[in-house]
Amino acid sequence: MENGKLSREEALENSSCKHACHVLFYCDTNTLLFERIPIKHIILMQMRFDGLLGFPGGLVNPQEETLEAGLSRELLEEVGVALPMSVEDHVDARYAPSKSSSKPLSGLITHFYVRKMDEEQIREMERASASTATDHGLEVLGMVRVPLYTMRGGKGLPSFLSHSFIGNARSQLVDFLLRLNLVAPWDLRNALADSLKTHADKAHDLRAALALTQANRKRFESTPARAPATSSQTSS
Repeated sequence: MENGKLSREEALENSSCKHACHVLFYCDTNTLLFERIPIKHIILMQMRFDGLLGFPGGLVNPQEETLEAGLSRELLEEVGVALPMSVEDHVDARYAPSKSSSKPLSGLITHFYVRKMDEEQIREMERASASTATDHGLEVLGMVRVPLYTMRGGKGLPSFLSHSFIGNARSQLVDFLLRLNLVAPWDLRNALADSLKTHADKAHDLRAALALTQANRKRFESTPARAPATSSQTSS
């Protein structure tokens, strides 16, 4: 079992695990950024309620509904569009990364789907996610596009990859950027290398921000608290 990878049938036979289904929606585009940088492809992800990046989808109970029906239900809640998913869209199933070193396999199986769409369908999904999706502003804080270009200073894809992702979402993204030939292997390798540097720079910034808050806390604690104004003081 390579990296916890399962066939769809093997995954469904495991009734003791929870199942989560997520989907990567993408399209081709001729749009240019700043009228000079080709965007080439649009990939949708979302900012979750916990501040992590992930793909649309959620938990599904195969004993009550099919994986695809459950995923379509989740999409209606998160994206605001009823999109019927098919078995043909299912491209991967595997155990989610375990949080315990003593348990190499977790109790969650992740199913991944990929669907290519027209650019207008992608735009409609973006509009609906902010206007009609019941989870907007709650479980989902907004849809985001993955920048597949790299700009000077490691901006673009390298910066995006340095963000925090839920579970194996970053690995899923990288894997299918290669499988779908959306980013050249050498460009993706360079982006990941730049992302490591960006991550190190962010860690430095976070330590500086932490030091600032600690300094302000000490100053606040050393300042005597002022008594609240009485009604006679406020009326004079």
